[in-house]
Amino acid sequence: MNERDGFSSLGGLMHRTLVILVEYILGAMTCLLTAIVFLQVLFRYALEAPLGWSEECAMFLFQWCSFVGGALAIHYAAHFHVDILIRRLSEKMRSLVDVLACVCVFITGYVMVRYGVAMMNMNWVQVYPCLGISVAYGYLAIPFSGAIMILFEITACRRHLGSFMGR
Repeated sequence: MNERDGFSSLGGLMHRTLVILVEYILGAMTCLLTAIVFLQVLFRYALEAPLGWSEECAMFLFQWCSFVGGALAIHYAAHFHVDILIRRLSEKMRSLVDVLACVCVFITGYVMVRYGVAMMNMNWVQVYPCLGISVAYGYLAIPFSGAIMILFEITACRRHLGSFMGR
C-alpha cells in the first residue's frame, strides 16, 4: 500500500480496522451458529424435544456468515479463480486483467447494495415466525456485504492500478 501521504496511512489503518472488525464479527457468528446447530441436534435427537427457534436462527446466521465471509474473501483474494490463461499474459496485461476484475467486483458490490436494499424493503412485513423478527434483517446481509466488498476492493484496486500504471 502506498504510504506517501496521511490519507493513505489513515486509509490503511481504517482498512485494517475494518478487516479485524469483520473477522471478529464473522468468528462470533460462526461460533454462535455452531452452538445453535449443536443444540438443535442434541435437543431433537438425544432429548426428543426439538427447539422451535433453532432452525430459523441457524438459517439467519448462515445467511450472514455466507455473505460476510464472501466479502472477507475479497480482502484475502480467496475467491475461486482459474488462472491458466492469465499466467501466459505479460505482466502489463495481467495488471490490466486485475483492474478489470476490480471493476467487476465494484459492479457486483453495487448490485448487491442496490438490489439488497430493494429486497429488504419488500420484506419488512414478513416475519420469521419463531424468532419474531422481520425477514428484512436476513436480507440486510446482502447490501451490508456488498458495501464491505467495495471497501475491501478499493485497496486491491489501488494496488492493481499502481501496477498497471508502472508504479
